[in-house]
Amino acid sequence: NIASSVIMITAQRLTRRLCTCKQPVEISRAILLAAGFRAEELEGDWKPYGPVGCERCLGGGYKGRVGIYQIMPITAAIEKIILAHGNAMEIAAQSELEGVKSLRRSGLIKVKQGLTSLEEVLGCTNE
Repeated sequence: NIASSVIMITAQRLTRRLCTCKQPVEISRAILLAAGFRAEELEGDWKPYGPVGCERCLGGGYKGRVGIYQIMPITAAIEKIILAHGNAMEIAAQSELEGVKSLRRSGLIKVKQGLTSLEEVLGCTNE
């Protein structure tokens, strides 16, 4: 029985890291909310960054990679769903109740930190 053998599941994606030439970009509040940002995260003067391009990044606006991760411990509740042949949506709902960050949420944190662009995160996550 795999449910009792597995203790954790990890998902990861690599996104391109914004070069130091990055600049703030205007993205509407509606788009940021649709992407998954919470309203309180958009308060204040924070602006997301986008790629520009310089000699360092050879004009591409990105230099290197940054990882986004989802780490889901297999709790008793999730094990129960697996044993009952639950689907991925049931497992995802339970993991969210237990505070597990989705790949999208992890990516949005990197956007908020200015490490990558919203386009990169949207391109490698599906929510």
